[in-house]
Amino acid sequence: MKFKTITTVSAILTILNAISFLFFPEYSLSLLGRTTNLVGIMNTRIAGACALGLGIWTWSARNTKLQEVRRTVYIGNITTFGILIFVDLNGILESAINEIGWLIFFIDFLIFGGFITSIFTCGGRNQQ
Repeated sequence: MKFKTITTVSAILTILNAISFLFFPEYSLSLLGRTTNLVGIMNTRIAGACALGLGIWTWSARNTKLQEVRRTVYIGNITTFGILIFVDLNGILESAINEIGWLIFFIDFLIFGGFITSIFTCGGRNQQ
């Protein structure tokens, strides 16, 4: 998978998630079968702010040919989505989120796999 492709897809999905968490936290949580209080809304918005930063950082780097920049994008996204896979799975298995959690899990898993694949293909090393 090419670097530009995976960074573009990852950035768009991450930014969309961030916007929903920042501006519609109650609705975002209700999709997962959760209701919350003010603390939960604040925590959701904090997660949205972090996701927005990751999305903008990834989007900004999508056209770079500098290997050092690509390396930091790989490390950051692989770390983030790798951790999210376990967080998603834990939430599903502990019934903290409903069946939509599986969709989130698979999206996070595919993005994680896309970044891993991109490292080991010529698209990840040499091309845009």
